[in-house]
Amino acid sequence: TFVVGLVGGIASGKSRVAAMFASLGAAVIDADRLGHDILQLPMIARQLTQRLGPSILNEAGGIDRRQLSKLVFGTAPDSAQRLKQLEEVLHPQIYAEAVRELKRLLATERRPSAIVIDAPLLLEAQWAPMCDLILFVDTPEEVRRERAAQRGWSTEHFESREQKQWSLDAKRRAATHIIDGTADENSLRSTITRLLREMHRI
Repeated sequence: TFVVGLVGGIASGKSRVAAMFASLGAAVIDADRLGHDILQLPMIARQLTQRLGPSILNEAGGIDRRQLSKLVFGTAPDSAQRLKQLEEVLHPQIYAEAVRELKRLLATERRPSAIVIDAPLLLEAQWAPMCDLILFVDTPEEVRRERAAQRGWSTEHFESREQKQWSLDAKRRAATHIIDGTADENSLRSTITRLLREMHRI
């Protein structure tokens, strides 16, 4: 079983590529989903409130993800420091959960042909050593901005998030393979099918 790390810019289509891998028999570890689940733990809410203040809580006492996002990806001078505080709490938890999931998948009797790790900060959080190959989803900036706008993101929000990640050049250099993030379904399927075959010949 090969472990594939997906990297790319914001709104490059990593989830779409991961979904195509899944449709071809791969298992997917979605770090965003793990992070979403971990944010709902009372212990994590307490730790984040101590660091970031009560403004991140909703009326039920849980984390208000929209408010949290504004705080760490906003244009305030302390947003980078806030993001660092968030990552100090979340990253070790997400990493531990991802490793647990990876071990579980590798221990199953019918192991998947490949395991894809879809994590926005895979390189920044130093998860690359877990992966046999790193796949960069290459998508032009204007397409990514358009996709982000469709999500309801402002230009400022897009740029703020982008600035807090590795540059696209650094991600591209770290990759072992590159895939076109604007490819149609058939092209994407054939590219990933070819990649899976190639991986199993190694």
